[in-house]
Amino acid sequence: MKRNLIYAIGICLSFAGSAWAIFVGNPSRETPFEQFGMSAEFNYERWMIRYQVGPNYRINSQRVLLKPTLGVFRYVDAYGYLGWGDVNFPSVRTALTDFDGSPEMAFGLGIRTHFADFYPDFCCKNLTSHPVRIYAVTHWLTTQSSDKVVLSGGVQHYEDRYRFQQWDIGLYGNWQFGRTIPYLGIKWTYLYGRKYRKAFSGESGEPYARLTGLYNDPGQYPKPILGLDIDLGKGYVLSLETSYWGKDETSIGIGLSQLYRPRRLENEEEQAIQRPD
Repeated sequence: MKRNLIYAIGICLSFAGSAWAIFVGNPSRETPFEQFGMSAEFNYERWMIRYQVGPNYRINSQRVLLKPTLGVFRYVDAYGYLGWGDVNFPSVRTALTDFDGSPEMAFGLGIRTHFADFYPDFCCKNLTSHPVRIYAVTHWLTTQSSDKVVLSGGVQHYEDRYRFQQWDIGLYGNWQFGRTIPYLGIKWTYLYGRKYRKAFSGESGEPYARLTGLYNDPGQYPKPILGLDIDLGKGYVLSLETSYWGKDETSIGIGLSQLYRPRRLENEEEQAIQRPD
């Protein structure tokens, strides 16, 4: 078990480098109907934002999120996000300092559906225990952050606040094999937000201008997703996930989840999944 865990971490780190992103899994299996789950994840993602007017910027955002889940239907589970996040990116060339945003509250919602099972012939025994399951997910997250940016003259500075909305759509399949569940898929991200700016003069210390601007990120392409769940026992699952689309669009994440199962009556029998005819 310990060797498998080290091996899994090494795989994800070798694919991803130094950036993180929001999971499509964590865990990759659905929360069963009328059952609850709780996950925690740390993620950091790097991409390029594109202003309607003005230069493009590389952006990265760090987040720590709690993710409560509920199985609302047989093949559908819903979840929420609550935690904190920030925004960081290099400032314009005339600035002495980069934008290093303060951590503030982040929140969002998501939904996942499991809509297909496949039983491929991999020349393995007990194929009914290892079906390939297909999932579709969509989620939304809002994050905001603020910082002071000092200009090269040292007399003037800005107080900028960024708030952005992120929408993700993902499609993936997983294959349970013992205590490990690898999964593979694609994810598409869209970013839309607003920048609020106050300009200050070093002489008076009073703001003399308040500006706002929009930015969005329409140029994103679907990115491949590679993940792995490891069953740690007692309902705990460790999740590792990565995606890659060039050096500016690289990501990795790590999470921990637990499924809260309702107490089963002593005379109630477990139901096994049977392969369909």
